[in-house]
Amino acid sequence: MKKTLIAMGVLLFSVNCFADEAPSNAKTDASQTTTPATTQAPIEVDKQYIVLPTNPSPDKEVIEFFSFNCPSCYRFENQYHGSQVIAKAIPQDIKIKRYHLLDFGPLAQDLAQAWAIANVLGIEDNVSQALYNAVQKDHSIKTPDDIKAVFAKLGVDSETYDKTKDSFLVKAFMTQQANAIKEMQPTSIPTLIVNRKFYINAQGLDVSSDDAFIKDYARVTAFLVGLDPNVKAHDNQENSNE
Repeated sequence: MKKTLIAMGVLLFSVNCFADEAPSNAKTDASQTTTPATTQAPIEVDKQYIVLPTNPSPDKEVIEFFSFNCPSCYRFENQYHGSQVIAKAIPQDIKIKRYHLLDFGPLAQDLAQAWAIANVLGIEDNVSQALYNAVQKDHSIKTPDDIKAVFAKLGVDSETYDKTKDSFLVKAFMTQQANAIKEMQPTSIPTLIVNRKFYINAQGLDVSSDDAFIKDYARVTAFLVGLDPNVKAHDNQENSNE
């Protein structure tokens, strides 16, 4: 497995960070397109996805690694609505688990804990949008209290915030988050990994436009959800071309 490129406390972006990459390669003039819009490349191992040397999850799942400190993650979530598009492409009983990196940029641990609190309180969507805007647009997050203030604006008072932060459920979520990061070692963000076995390679997706990119991301995710992680990659590739 590739060594992680994420440096502690520093905002570094790998070449796999799709949101920086796709717009620069997008073709805006229809005359530039040589392939019909309806043509989609066959899904192939080591192109659109990579098989990780990890044990597959017992149940089907999609894990997204991200950080509120990451501009590309912000664009993926708030501009392209990537998580929503992907969620609609996969079976409803398969949930997208989103884990915040613990060592990426300022207040990484505090933001990761805030994400755990949001999950326990069931307000992930509202907190995600609010924290992304606070970090990426308003640049108003300087201290842990600033994070707490974002929750206050969403109706979570100080007592509830502190009580939830110290709860067993938040500590359990933080442990799950840390274990997933340690096990799968994401080399860039945002990153999606299916069934803890299939890493989606953003560089292998359709970058003809932002819309095409997100739709291809969803297509590949849906395909990987249906794969048997215990079957050899060659057999899976044959199935994708049928």
